[in-house]
Amino acid sequence: MEWWQEVNYKPHHTAISVRNLNASLKFYEQLGYEQVHRYDEDDGSMSIVHLKLGGSFLEIFVYLENNDKEPVNYERANNLEEIGVKHIALQTDDIEAALQDMKDKGLADANTKITFGRTKVSYFFIKDPDGVWVKIIKDDRYR
Repeated sequence: MEWWQEVNYKPHHTAISVRNLNASLKFYEQLGYEQVHRYDEDDGSMSIVHLKLGGSFLEIFVYLENNDKEPVNYERANNLEEIGVKHIALQTDDIEAALQDMKDKGLADANTKITFGRTKVSYFFIKDPDGVWVKIIKDDRYR
């Protein structure tokens, strides 16, 4: 690469492994994701599905051998002191309407509360069918 050329990066995808593809598809489609690609092994042992939301993708892996496993049991915010991925985050312009939408869809309950965090954003968490935390966030700091 020449000194004058610039390398540009932008988000592309997050990958997760799940136990039940149908349950995960239903959950993420309720968040606005749309299935755009699917690959299935001929023997049925594994599938890969790409879901798109805006300009980024969620890549879902499902292995037949994982169907009977228990969901992960991460603490909320997944022990931030420990190294590793902590959650998936989706932005909204109206955090109160988003919380009501999640309650209406059965993805949040009466205990789900909006928090105004130390980094000056409002957010709440919900869990996907496999226990992965999804953070819904309103962030107006950089507009």
